[in-house]
Amino acid sequence: MFITSKPVYRSNGEIQCFIANYYDLSSLNHLYTEHMRNMEMKYTELKQLRSQFLHTDDWIGESQSTKHLQDLVTKVANTDAVITIIGESGVGKEIIAKNIHKQSNRHDAAYIQINCGAIPENLIESELFGYEKGAFTGAQSSREGLLEAANGGTLLLDEIGEMPLHLQVKLLRVLQTNEVTRVGGTKPRKLDVRFIAATNKNLDDLVQAGQFRVDLYYRLQVIPISIPRYGNEKKDIRPLVDYFLAKYNRKYHKKNVVTEDVIEAFYHYSWPGNIRQLENLLEHLVILTERPEIDVDSLPSEIRQNPEPSTLDGPIHSLKHVKEQAEKEHIQKVLRHSTSIREAAKVLRVDHSTLVRKIQRYEL
Repeated sequence: MFITSKPVYRSNGEIQCFIANYYDLSSLNHLYTEHMRNMEMKYTELKQLRSQFLHTDDWIGESQSTKHLQDLVTKVANTDAVITIIGESGVGKEIIAKNIHKQSNRHDAAYIQINCGAIPENLIESELFGYEKGAFTGAQSSREGLLEAANGGTLLLDEIGEMPLHLQVKLLRVLQTNEVTRVGGTKPRKLDVRFIAATNKNLDDLVQAGQFRVDLYYRLQVIPISIPRYGNEKKDIRPLVDYFLAKYNRKYHKKNVVTEDVIEAFYHYSWPGNIRQLENLLEHLVILTERPEIDVDSLPSEIRQNPEPSTLDGPIHSLKHVKEQAEKEHIQKVLRHSTSIREAAKVLRVDHSTLVRKIQRYEL
């Protein structure tokens, strides 16, 4: 209830009475609540549409594993949890990292990435942490590093397994304190950064070999995302071919199509270079094929002359894939018959921490 009043004066200027106005605000509150509900619905709808747009534009595939990855990314995108993306070169780790950023609340802020294996060891520290004037020969002025440049946004640490040990200590401190100190500086600067790491190496093996700090390893393993190698999922091949073919037809003003023989050859090829190899091949074919139709004779010999499909039932997987699948199924079986993870670890004769990592890796 909201009340206002207005005085009524006599002819001599004295107040005779007040006229009161009563306003019932319940209807206004109802309108406000309804407005906020509509805004929330529109925000949710926009978020869903945006997510669908990202999936169809950047991330192509129809297999169950691809859809599972898309769902997982959607779940974790709006958290600030540290994510480590594991997969072979060319499987699309950068695409997934960018999708996480685009679907997060930080999508309007900076997305910065650094390849820890591509920058010389003597330069990566100043590149990542920045430096103060006079910190070393040639430092004529202060400069912010990539950590500060990513403030408010997302930083992808690609090939994290290549980071030198002495920098792993500094990175761990940044993750723990959300502060960065420039090279040659003493003043810590506050950070608000979402960290994503990516690697094509087995960090477990690097830890065992003393090449990767165990404390940093656990700090990065809040949400591990494993990407299967390309070629294991045949359902993803045709959508990817259609996508890359359309992309390079537009780029080079062509109208190429591929024959079914080409698709069949792609199905039976192992794709050691993963998705990147497929994309590069299709760009190559669009550029060099003069006739509209790309047929099997246009393919490189290693794909064209691929052996006939095996008569064995089901798809042919690598030995590593078979071992991992057997390990996953055995762990599942032991967990079903155990009262706790610690008990299962004793049955499997592995450390409790090792079993926890494998449960996270296989998403059991």
